[in-house]
Amino acid sequence: MSIRIPPWFTSRFPEERMKKFCHSEFGLELFKQFLSIVGTHLFIIGNPGSGKSQKIDYFLELLCKLETIIYWDTGKDDVLPLFNFGKPIQFLIPYGCKLEIKGDLPVECIVTQVMDPGQYFDLIKKDWINIISVRNFFSDERELKKYVKAIFKGFLLKARKGMFSAWTPACIVADEAHVIMGSLRIDKSQESQDTGRDAANILKEVRSIGIRWIITSQGYYDLQGTARENAPCYVACRGTIVDRRDNPRLNWLSGFARNCEPRHGWIVLPNGEYFGRYSPITFPYFPSPAGVRIVYEGYADLIDTSETDELLLTGRMAFTDIPSELIRSSLAKDDKLEDLPDLGVYGKYVMLRKVGMKNEN
Repeated sequence: MSIRIPPWFTSRFPEERMKKFCHSEFGLELFKQFLSIVGTHLFIIGNPGSGKSQKIDYFLELLCKLETIIYWDTGKDDVLPLFNFGKPIQFLIPYGCKLEIKGDLPVECIVTQVMDPGQYFDLIKKDWINIISVRNFFSDERELKKYVKAIFKGFLLKARKGMFSAWTPACIVADEAHVIMGSLRIDKSQESQDTGRDAANILKEVRSIGIRWIITSQGYYDLQGTARENAPCYVACRGTIVDRRDNPRLNWLSGFARNCEPRHGWIVLPNGEYFGRYSPITFPYFPSPAGVRIVYEGYADLIDTSETDELLLTGRMAFTDIPSELIRSSLAKDDKLEDLPDLGVYGKYVMLRKVGMKNEN
């Protein structure tokens, strides 16, 4: 069977791989219903050790040739295979912390410190793999969730105003999504419920502006219902349990997924069709580059403000191209903030603390 997939897609991948991909029913349907439609979300479900991260790598290896990738670092070694995808990588970390990558890197890699949580998505680089690494920089889980909530504050408003058009289409990956998006099963606090509701609204609206999410979690019911319903594609891994009333197709596959191997899974596409009818799909393994490891140092929630003297004086100058003379001259002019570069809420706060100004804005 000859399947027609356009050259703009096939030309980005090795010829031998595309021969197999283009002559399979699965390849055609995956391209038609998922890869070629920007903003189509995917929800991967399975218990610990069921190969969820391995399946993320399968989809990212395809999508990184088509879209900007934004990956939420789980704080484990799951990000290391991304170094083999041939794309430059940017780590975004909280200001005052340190991330060091050791070993021979196969691609360009930079680390960017972010002062204001609201600036993470402003610093995304188009056609790069952007890794938001915050989990290992917080000693208190509650402070981490507050910080993540601050990252997404105003996200939808910025998206509606077209402020992300410089790096879309894009794919945001949330492995262990309960940490980022809240969980009704693991954490029933009000803060977790608020975060989950915000995440559900984001999933619902960003499809129209070309942003897709790939979400993984240990259980179907970890996320709020509206968040699950806005993910039209699913991958069922070992341990998937879903009630028939909530999703008949996943309920049917749950029986097969009880004892499968980590490399196996079933894909359900938006039209309800699933693949792995006669035997589960075998997903390839993506190894980490030899000798490469990541070292995390410091805690954003334990930083003494006296350690931030340089940044307190210069605002964002420490990690952007804003000249220090511009900031100093603005301060000397009228001791107000109107003429300063946009520092964000936290940036203005620490600036005021350093120079002893009264906040008139």
